[in-house]
Amino acid sequence: MEKALCNIMNCPFSHRACTECGIYRGRHRYMAFRSHAGDGKGDSENAIAAYFKSMEKLSNPWDDQSIPLKERLTIRLTLIDAESGKARSCEIDEAKTWDWKDPETMRIINDRIVTSFEHLVRILRYKEEQGHQEVELYEFPRFMFLAGG
Repeated sequence: MEKALCNIMNCPFSHRACTECGIYRGRHRYMAFRSHAGDGKGDSENAIAAYFKSMEKLSNPWDDQSIPLKERLTIRLTLIDAESGKARSCEIDEAKTWDWKDPETMRIINDRIVTSFEHLVRILRYKEEQGHQEVELYEFPRFMFLAGG
């Protein structure tokens, strides 16, 4: 991705070079400031949108539409109950029947929250394409995840 113009600008907070900012530690380095984007519209908004879109693509590679669709997934899904620690094999058809809108139950694969059955299938297809034969899905009550510790 192309770097924003603030590499040659002063930090709006410390008034030093963005990369040397001791106050904000350069976190605004990739922001496109409106004063350097012409009328302040369009270019800066497009640059910010492109930045977040590229970050989303990096963090969610299974959302890539180029993954070929198969009729049936062959990857094994192991469901682990975080409260009891018990693990069991789970069929994809069983996951389809779960209440995905239940706010009290959370499911995670590789530190990522799975939000719907379609999301689960996309992740499983991606993992299968990468050569994985098994995926572990952790299921637990929401309070365990949000309790901290």
